[in-house]
Amino acid sequence: MHEKAGDLEHQPSKNVPIDTEDDFKLTWGMSFAMLALLSGYMSAVFCIQMASVALVTINEDIGPSSSFTWIATSQVIPVAVFGPMVGRLGDIFGRRNSIMLGNLSGLVGCVISATATRVEVVIGGGIFIGLATSLQQQAWAALGEIVPKKHRGLVLGLFELANIAPGAFGPIIGTAVVRGAGWRWVYWFPFILNTVGFFLIFLFYRPKNQYIKEAGRTRWQEVADLDWVGIFLWGVGLTLFLLGISFGGSQLAWKSGGTISMIVIGLVLLIALGFYEAYVPQVLPLFPGVVLRKIRGVTLVLIGTFLFGMLYYSTAVLWPQQIQVLYTQNIINVGWYACALGMAGIPTSVLTGFLFARVGHSRIMFTVIIAVGTVGAGLMALVSPSSSTESTVFVALIGVCTGGGFVVAAAMIQLAVEHEYIGIATALCVTARNVGGAVATVIYTAIFTGRLKFYVSQFVVGGLLKAGVAPTSLAGATFALLGQGPVSGLAGLTPQQIEVGMNAVKQSYAHAFRIVYLSSIGFGVVGTVCVAFCKNCDDKMTNHVDIKLNEGAKLTGITDEGKGHIISVEEQENLRHRHHHQSN
Repeated sequence: MHEKAGDLEHQPSKNVPIDTEDDFKLTWGMSFAMLALLSGYMSAVFCIQMASVALVTINEDIGPSSSFTWIATSQVIPVAVFGPMVGRLGDIFGRRNSIMLGNLSGLVGCVISATATRVEVVIGGGIFIGLATSLQQQAWAALGEIVPKKHRGLVLGLFELANIAPGAFGPIIGTAVVRGAGWRWVYWFPFILNTVGFFLIFLFYRPKNQYIKEAGRTRWQEVADLDWVGIFLWGVGLTLFLLGISFGGSQLAWKSGGTISMIVIGLVLLIALGFYEAYVPQVLPLFPGVVLRKIRGVTLVLIGTFLFGMLYYSTAVLWPQQIQVLYTQNIINVGWYACALGMAGIPTSVLTGFLFARVGHSRIMFTVIIAVGTVGAGLMALVSPSSSTESTVFVALIGVCTGGGFVVAAAMIQLAVEHEYIGIATALCVTARNVGGAVATVIYTAIFTGRLKFYVSQFVVGGLLKAGVAPTSLAGATFALLGQGPVSGLAGLTPQQIEVGMNAVKQSYAHAFRIVYLSSIGFGVVGTVCVAFCKNCDDKMTNHVDIKLNEGAKLTGITDEGKGHIISVEEQENLRHRHHHQSN
């Protein structure tokens, strides 16, 4: 069961494969296992989608607090921070127990938030929900490894489709829940899903031989061999960086010592992490070099996913605001417009997964997806106060590319790595998209804010002056029209002057939106070029199944048959004392 010394990183998992298509059958036991994985993941998506539309209501009820936007942010940051750590630990120790831990963390977070009497307590509950989400996102890897490799794209697409309720209609459902049952049910409903998910995982999800073990060492000794320095550098570095860019321009000024120090220290720690992982040999590194040295198979896909995340977030961040400022302020209509991204992207992700499995040519497919998404972002620059229909169509186009793009990226990366790295590889794909979105949000917000000020002075102030508004009334009238000052600022203005001002506000926003959409094109172009050089994975799309399940509803079951990935004693010594310069 031992591999040759020094070849560990290129050896396949020792799980017994299923080599013929006839041997694989989708059974009821496997279906319930998939449902178990879906339940927890769905609760995580519902939490972030519904909480986002309930922010103002929560703040009005148990606030006010200037930090109320952190109700959503507190759920997002832990996903990026814990994701790679969770993925790697799932590869080593198995995913079953950690997914159940995610359900329990979600239960705790939902109870804390649902019973909170202060906004700060809801934020604290959000941290537990974010941790739960990072654990539950292992479903992407867990699903991929229990089906034939040739079907992974289709299965991941179906998984996306199964999340259509929270992913596509989350804003509408959240609004209806807040209006009908109160904002606390935004958390009680995911609490129910987490409860169901926990028991389904416990009963039906028992993967066999899903682990990495070191020969001659106990599990506690393996815990000691974990990359604790890497975990510290990643966790603290990324947390500080994300907090810095989140606080900047809101709670703290961009030029403040707090903002600058968090961003700089975070980046220094992340750079140190890169050198540490590259030059310090370890048995169980957090970021295995064999994964990231697959330049065409993994690294370029991650870069493309990161940049596509930046492209996508130009629409994700601005579209809800664009709807309310330019098209409608009816809360239900706003919700339906906001659903355009998910309603277009989630159903078509199944088609993308089917084409991935049936047609192949993954590199061309991913390149076309990002290229078309870039065109969609460019078309969004045609925004105007009367472009509601056209803009919705362009948003849907971006949604189609986004849903299918992540399915293709995740499937490509899973197929590019050996099975013992599927968890960390998939987690890196999720993290690349999330961190790309976080960075993009900061960039786009800064661009939008700066350009809006410029266009307000040009269109609103200039327009009011031309309409005959007295210079002494300009400041009060402008702030009132922007919703940043009392309505009394409009006293003395004629209805015609107010109409001129309102139209000018819409023009100002439209021009500011346009600049942001144009700025996002560059990220899409670079992303398209990167993925054009990715490695095709058609030769990996076989009937091989990495993990078999101990199927059926069981209180106890066999999950370790001694056939998992084993690191021999000789290999352990090599990994501790030698550095291998190997690449794909």
